[in-house]
Parts: sequence; structure tokens; C-alpha cells
Amino acid sequence: MTRPEPIPPVPPHSGTDTWDLIENALRQLADRRGRWLGDPLTAITMLASLTDQAGRMIPELVTDARKNGTSWASIATALGTSPEQAELHYSPRSPVRDTREPCDPD
Repeated sequence: MTRPEPIPPVPPHSGTDTWDLIENALRQLADRRGRWLGDPLTAITMLASLTDQAGRMIPELVTDARKNGTSWASIATALGTSPEQAELHYSPRSPVRDTREPCDPD
């Protein structure tokens, strides 16, 4: 099977699709953890957990993209940042790169 041609990067944006997905994920996570989302602090904690997990997935995806020849400019567009910032945060040569693992075992 041949690899499909990459699609041009687009900047991230939020809309009803992302709202619905996050809202469903919040409910599911609260359910799994036995928490009540009616409490604002609980909702904040659940959302922060989802945000943290999403952030942990990015370094590995950036590494894969770079291995496939994706430019820092394209990665930056997909992240909604500058190429310099993308490289600073995710290049293996950067002293301040994000080194978190995609999943923290419980």
C-alpha cells in the first residue's frame, strides 16, 4: 500500500465539532472517575486532564511528521504557532523541548 499524499496544513480552529467532542469527553471522563460535572472545580479538573493528555500526544506526532519529511513551517501551521516556536518546543536538539510521554500510567 502506498502512503497517501499529505494534505496541506491548516491552522487549528474551534467550532461546534470540537465543542461537542470535548463536552462528550468531559462527561465520559467524569463518569470513569466517578465525579459530578455540576461542580465547576471538577469540570476544570476534567478539562485540564484532557488538555494535558492532548498536549502529551503532540511531541510524538511531531517526531513522526518530521521523520516523514514535514517542514517546521507546516508543523507550525498545524499547531497555530511560528516555525521557530514549534522547533523550540519539539526539536530533539532543543534544550527546552517537551519530553513528556504520551501516556502516564496510573
